[in-house]
Amino acid sequence: MSQIIDPISSEIFERKPYLQNYFRNFPKGNLWELGSAKKTGEYYVSLNGEPLSSSFSPLTQAVRLLDTYSLKPTDIVILFGLGNPHLIQKINETLAPGQILILIGDDETLIPVIWDKILKPVMAVPGRHLFSGELFFPLFFNYLDSLPIERVSGLKIIRNPTDTNRNPIYRELEEKTQTVFSAKMSDLLTKFEFERLWIKNSIWNLVHVAKKSPPRYPISSLKDKFQGLTAVLVSAGPSLRKNLSWLQTVRDKVFVFSCDTSLKVLIKAGIQADGVVTLDAQTNSFFHFMGESLNQIPLFADLVSSPTLLREPMFQSVVHSVTAKYQVDAEGTLIREVTAGGELAEQVFAEVGDIQSGGSVATTAFDMLRYMGFTSVYFLGQDLAYSGREIHSTGTHHNEKWLTLLGRKNSLERINEMIIRKRETRFVPKASGDGSVLTDYVLDLYRHWFEESASSVSEMKLYNVSDEGAAIAGIPSLSPIQATETLTETPPHNYPWRNLPIWKFSSENSSELRPQGSEELLKRIEKDIEFMEQGLKKFESDTQNKSFQDSDIWIWMRGESYIRRMVRKTEIYILRHKDLELERKNQLMVQSIKKEIRYLKRSLYPMIDSFPEKG
Repeated sequence: MSQIIDPISSEIFERKPYLQNYFRNFPKGNLWELGSAKKTGEYYVSLNGEPLSSSFSPLTQAVRLLDTYSLKPTDIVILFGLGNPHLIQKINETLAPGQILILIGDDETLIPVIWDKILKPVMAVPGRHLFSGELFFPLFFNYLDSLPIERVSGLKIIRNPTDTNRNPIYRELEEKTQTVFSAKMSDLLTKFEFERLWIKNSIWNLVHVAKKSPPRYPISSLKDKFQGLTAVLVSAGPSLRKNLSWLQTVRDKVFVFSCDTSLKVLIKAGIQADGVVTLDAQTNSFFHFMGESLNQIPLFADLVSSPTLLREPMFQSVVHSVTAKYQVDAEGTLIREVTAGGELAEQVFAEVGDIQSGGSVATTAFDMLRYMGFTSVYFLGQDLAYSGREIHSTGTHHNEKWLTLLGRKNSLERINEMIIRKRETRFVPKASGDGSVLTDYVLDLYRHWFEESASSVSEMKLYNVSDEGAAIAGIPSLSPIQATETLTETPPHNYPWRNLPIWKFSSENSSELRPQGSEELLKRIEKDIEFMEQGLKKFESDTQNKSFQDSDIWIWMRGESYIRRMVRKTEIYILRHKDLELERKNQLMVQSIKKEIRYLKRSLYPMIDSFPEKG
């Protein structure tokens, strides 16, 4: 324990408390040593007597390796393998304080050996983190997942070859790291494209909660109401049509929860869903319901869902939720991030209910089932792959649209094939365990999300009724016959949920709504716009050459997260281009805010008509 007594280490542990855990008494299965290289003043690490870098001049080796990389100030840099101490030092010297450097090792007991001479000065620099050993890998991915990706332009992975060649764990860690980072970058790009639409939709939907038809409810009113019951989550994968007969035979034992894409397939098979889920903020989702009689089915809709779909009394009722992500950073702090616009919900609903999503309707629907308390969930049509080289099950809106394109030179097979070839495809293990099946990058991200979720809901029994799609680790695949056998002891449910207000077309949701909340929200948005316009006018009239980020109006806007998110893209652009002149930075921010004010105003005009002065 002598390594942790000195003042510098104590100061480091105060800022990065998790580092203290490396000095616990771990069982030592390996003999790690820090040896002196032949060149004076240089060191190398050895494992059980074998050097993990050059024992002559590890510094020269480190410099040559680092010269092959081009590191930008906005890169996250990850080093896999701690066998060359000078590689750690040189990377640290190359990066600016505050730039993120993550050091990854494969053994906890190595850290005390190289702490004083190598790691201590590196860990004293802000932005440097260290994760070594199996016990610390979950903490690494928590940290990676909670990183502010907005400030980052790329990920640079540096490998110490001797380490990465001797232990396959580094390859596994790198693959998972790339997956997590790609998902975060994809999420950021999605926010760039859709956040302003999400905010507009959320405001519109919250303002119209006060309308009588269709009645709106928060999903919090259903929390844990379905304990002991079984649900089937129906997606629109190609295998759905093959297994519909199974669902028909067990219908009286299960709650049928449909993704929007699969609803038409169920209706054509004579199966009425007990609920349908939609997530799309664009009006495209309307086509999944068009032409169908849905007035006995509740629609479970994220707050960002298209108002075009929700403002008409097509459904029995609408159940709202917000998408929120919970993460734990390296210091162990729980962070909640709600989808843009969701922070306004508390002004209308006493409590809406947070749903975690992996980006697809199916992932959102699954977490809704978890939230509602179902004991068992069966997945149907959850292929997450191009089973039979098809995109969707027949009977979906997509297939209906493609049927209009058929001709002598254009078949359904050709249309599917053209779409598949445009995507980044790969092969993954098949659900049946026999061979592999074709999937793509996005579907594989969803598969990883389900695998992570399956490991965190051990109280739920999960089954995948498919042998054609992708295997999902933690969710056993069953044939329809096997799935029927698992339900042998399950009695008919007699539809107990139909006695709840959501299914009875009842107005018993008043206790879950804030009186006059919708009207007050609309007034708040109008006041916010007026305040921003006045603040911008004051800033522009000020002749002093000061940064907009230091202005009173921007300080206020930072606290109004829904407004700040609308200019996120411009803010990040300025963060990543520090060489821009002050005048240009100010001009970009002011123009961006004015643009969003105009956008909000155009959105508000039809909303104002919902609350006439009389009547």
